[in-house]
Amino acid sequence: EEGTVHGFDQQLAELESMAFGAECGAGGLTGVGIVGMGGVGKTALAQLVFNSPRARRRFFPRIWVCLSRTACAGADVRKEVLQSMLMALGLEEEVILSMDGGNGLGEMVFAVHEQLKGKRYLVVFDDVWNVDGWYADVVGRRNASPTGEEWGERLAFGLPKERGGVVVVTSRLEQAAETMVGKSSLHRVQPLADGESCWAIFMDAFSKERRPADVTTVNNMKDEIIDTCGGLPSAAKTLGDIFARSLSSPASTSSQELSKNR
Repeated sequence: EEGTVHGFDQQLAELESMAFGAECGAGGLTGVGIVGMGGVGKTALAQLVFNSPRARRRFFPRIWVCLSRTACAGADVRKEVLQSMLMALGLEEEVILSMDGGNGLGEMVFAVHEQLKGKRYLVVFDDVWNVDGWYADVVGRRNASPTGEEWGERLAFGLPKERGGVVVVTSRLEQAAETMVGKSSLHRVQPLADGESCWAIFMDAFSKERRPADVTTVNNMKDEIIDTCGGLPSAAKTLGDIFARSLSSPASTSSQELSKNR
């Protein structure tokens, strides 16, 4: 939720400059890789880019594909990625599942290409875990024109380049993002240096439950909470959720939960 994202203004501006620069309106496909440790806010930043007014005005369709559920390598994983894209593009499930013949992968890549052809689109591949040649160079620096069974050999063949679109990749594995969009297109997300931003995220999560709570107790623990978060937005949110629940129980519970989550 945009109102609960704090401390990312500068990084968001940099990402929007990378994603929505002049090139994406003049043909070609722009790639942006968002990399960093778990919990640092990669997905949150990608969501802000994905839902920004500039993205909504400029790109149609906009497709979000979460790869965290497909961490093991293999052809089935590739089909799941393509099936997710085709579902987002509005194809009926029955039609998608029928593409399971001898060259089902190639048929699905071709179908994605046909659905995106002539459109200026935005695709986010969130939480990429695979370092796999099939995902390589999705922005098409080394693309040739596929024929026949070659369609299934690379995801890049399903992504037309002529109208100017954007592909955003998030990953803890810098090599995975680099393989997909190139080293020069990476944005490295660092833990938040501003403790007040983590505190704001914590308080947003803490207040969301709207239960009677001992705010004084929480305020007295502010420094300890900020220190425990370590600059990680996800840690701040998790702690806020824990405190919102635990302060409905005896007050000592909150301190116990904090110690367990260090």
